[in-house]
Amino acid sequence: MSEEIKIFRRATLASIITSTYPMIVVGCYFGVTPWNMNRLSIDESDLSFAILLFGIFFIISNQIAGRILVPKYGTKLIMSLAFPLVTFSTLLSIVSPSYFYFLLTSIPAGIGWGASGPIGGIHTQLIEQHFKKIITPYYAMGFNLGILIGGGLAGIIMRYNYEPYIFLTILSFLSIFISFFVFSFGLPRNLDFKGVGEKFKIPETNVLLFGFLLFFIFGSGGIIMDWSTLWLSKDLNAPLYLASMGLIFFSIGAIFANLFSNSLINLFSEKVVGCHFVMIGASIMLLSLLTNNFYIILVVLSFYGFAIANLVPIIIRQAVKQSNESIPMTVTNLITIGLSSTMIMPAGIGFLAEAYSLTLNMYLLCIIVFTSGLVFLLKFK
Repeated sequence: MSEEIKIFRRATLASIITSTYPMIVVGCYFGVTPWNMNRLSIDESDLSFAILLFGIFFIISNQIAGRILVPKYGTKLIMSLAFPLVTFSTLLSIVSPSYFYFLLTSIPAGIGWGASGPIGGIHTQLIEQHFKKIITPYYAMGFNLGILIGGGLAGIIMRYNYEPYIFLTILSFLSIFISFFVFSFGLPRNLDFKGVGEKFKIPETNVLLFGFLLFFIFGSGGIIMDWSTLWLSKDLNAPLYLASMGLIFFSIGAIFANLFSNSLINLFSEKVVGCHFVMIGASIMLLSLLTNNFYIILVVLSFYGFAIANLVPIIIRQAVKQSNESIPMTVTNLITIGLSSTMIMPAGIGFLAEAYSLTLNMYLLCIIVFTSGLVFLLKFK
């Protein structure tokens, strides 16, 4: 095996781990969210404030990391340092003795997330640029793989009444090993990003457009991740140990779509996969909600995950190609705009859920995703 192929494979694995491992923690955390809300005696709006606080510090961290830290230190060092911050802050959130301390844990969690997953996106784009191979779908697959594993862990915890802190303690200390692994396997310094920090400026029109599309797609994904367990257990009366199955089924569909991304694009074209699939998936998801049947919705969540999984990689890839800015700035602006929805849409869902219901919000999710696919279809070049 040539040295170049070895570097490519190791760096690709590092990128996948960067998206996978934090999501294992998050999937496990949101899988036990109903238990944690009951422990702290908080409601949907209380959780929404925590999500909002997380989102604010996520955006601040992402901008500082992308504009200042990555140009100075490279991507892999920043990613590696973020893992323990994500996992230990999540551990603290489920052992917090009060709502006040629970809120405080959202701050380091947001900082850690802003410097891990999005920076992994920059690392992935650098790999594609250097080796002329598409790996973004595999990076995106890592998020879904993490949700699948984390949701499965949450199901085990709830089913057998284990203490959640035991699992998250293990994940937290394991994150230190993961940090060293990613730092060792990531792109070598001579291939990592080199440049100077950039001042804040309004992104280009194309980046803004793609960023707003990601805003709604990431936001809808955040709703599934943050609220599906509570929705299935509260509105559809699913047992707590089965409620996390929504995350699992959604992730299974998305993983298959990411694995066969290139084949799907070759067979149908990027336009069909990035636009028509999304619109069809949102429509079928909406129809499944009308049944109010837990098992039908589970199956459809898998199809829905498959249908929308490749939209984000396609949007990012096109934005990078069309942008005149550097890769770190383009990806940072895209992710900042896109993931700012995680502090607005899921938080808004909590406030609306308290006034109406979580099921109503799932209808809104389907409409939002369908509209995003339609707009992308109209703007696709």
